Amino acid sequence: MRSGVLLVILVLSAGLVACGSFPDEFPAADFTLPDIFGGPPVKLSDYEGRPVILYWLTSW
Repeated sequence: MRSGVLLVILVLSAGLVACGSFPDEFPAADFTLPDIFGGPPVKLSDYEGRPVILYWLTSW
């Protein structure tokens, strides 16, 4: 089940990349997260214009 979901995500991502770019109609909301190494908080807007990969690990 988990590998099937991952495969769907990878295929959809590859399709968006193949189209040339991601749509700009729905920009990501800005948010701030604490730095896990004790530095200043990290804001998504600090990386505007650069690709960002967000990875959330959950355990059910």
